[in-house]
Amino acid sequence: MKRFLRQQLQEFLAAVDAALDDPVEVVVIGGSAAALHYGVAAATRDIDTWTNVGTSLATAADRARKTTGLDVPLQRSAVADAPVEFESRLERVLPQLTRLRVLVPERHDLVLMKAVRCYEHDLAAIVEIHGCAPLDLALLVQRFRDEMTPIGEPRRIRANFLVVVEALFPEQVDRVERELPRSR
Repeated sequence: MKRFLRQQLQEFLAAVDAALDDPVEVVVIGGSAAALHYGVAAATRDIDTWTNVGTSLATAADRARKTTGLDVPLQRSAVADAPVEFESRLERVLPQLTRLRVLVPERHDLVLMKAVRCYEHDLAAIVEIHGCAPLDLALLVQRFRDEMTPIGEPRRIRANFLVVVEALFPEQVDRVERELPRSR
């Protein structure tokens, strides 16, 4: 499957914007959010959304694929976990777009969303986000403890979070492990 870089995602979303008849808001998550707003250089296979992709957005995306030649899949993510209050902290990207309003999770929220799975590419994106603008460990721990109600096995997700902490703050991992509840 083809992968798309930040510039291609921007080009595609600009074409979606041009193809829309009415304003549409979309919350972009995952690798495309990391690329569009946080400077992650890795390519992504699609644009996953938190919000539903309605008819007008789907139609505009089809038109954008034809005009740009970029066959970027745009769909609601089948499974995604996020901090409970993340929608109150969304940030706008691509403000030059006139009809398409693209929002992404605040960087700590996006890191927590990616930490749930913590695949190799997720961890690499997390490290790159932290390298561009250091994350606040206390804020990550607080949101993980107070706002994450993930789907899946709590012990595995706790372990994944600790892998993230170890990658970003190796000197703090033992302390954080003691602070986190054993079962959630």
